[in-house]
Amino acid sequence: MAIAGAVVVVLNKRDEVLILKRPDTDDWAPSKWALPGGKLEENETPLTAAIRETKEETTLDVRKLKIIFLTLDNPIAPYYTRHYTGNVQIDFEHTDWTWAARADIETYDLAPGVLKLYDWVLQNG
Repeated sequence: MAIAGAVVVVLNKRDEVLILKRPDTDDWAPSKWALPGGKLEENETPLTAAIRETKEETTLDVRKLKIIFLTLDNPIAPYYTRHYTGNVQIDFEHTDWTWAARADIETYDLAPGVLKLYDWVLQNG
């Protein structure tokens, strides 16, 4: 299955993950909390898409992205980083955002795969 998109687990210095709330009108995961990411554009690599989508959705400039070695149900390339600059400002694709700690993340209505990816990074990253 060809890679169709990319997501990024962005962690701050406290190992909290950045999650974004999707609008209730979305086709995929409406009203759920998800990671920054999206679909690849024509002739775009998954890494380039991950960086571009994170910038578009959060205004953060991410760098030093590392691949997450997990098999997911969706054909997406998952990355993680603790290296970013800027302050979070969400775009029109989301209604809210937060930094969530592992102790609190399960209180959020998460999109598929978010917890699995976050846990992998905490254990392996």
